[in-house]
Amino acid sequence: MSAITPDVEFAIRQFLGHEAMLLDNGRLEDWVGLLAEEILYEIPLRISARKREDEFPKGAFRMHEDMAMIRKRLERMGTSENWAEDPASRTVRTVGSIFVEEEEGNGLYRVHSALSLYRQRAIDRAYEWIPARRIDRIRIDAEGKCRLVRRTIILAETILQTPNLAVFL
Repeated sequence: MSAITPDVEFAIRQFLGHEAMLLDNGRLEDWVGLLAEEILYEIPLRISARKREDEFPKGAFRMHEDMAMIRKRLERMGTSENWAEDPASRTVRTVGSIFVEEEEGNGLYRVHSALSLYRQRAIDRAYEWIPARRIDRIRIDAEGKCRLVRRTIILAETILQTPNLAVFL
């Protein structure tokens, strides 16, 4: 593993902060612009187990989406059929505990982070808190522009306290 330069780490931190701001402000079309065409966005199913290596059944996902499915979700959000997000959630994302590793030496980085998502809907007094760890693959091109290639979200909870996962993590 080679050393990560301060410029690379700064670019990735800025990217993650910009992404959180876009999502919190409902700018989903702009957020999709940060994704690589070959994006894989997944949330593996997690079960309670005595051993950590047994927590994630192979091939079981709460969500497993590529660019076509993400675009379809956004298209559906613009219709009257979007009950899960009507009215839209108000969210605040905090991203921290960022650790960057160079993956293949070709501008691809493995980025570990912690996410804390606050979510409130309509006039509800209740709110939801969704804690998770994320493992991202981020590509930085020759111009220094970052693209999200893959995101794996590891939810802290095995039994979700939220009625849906209609927001992007």
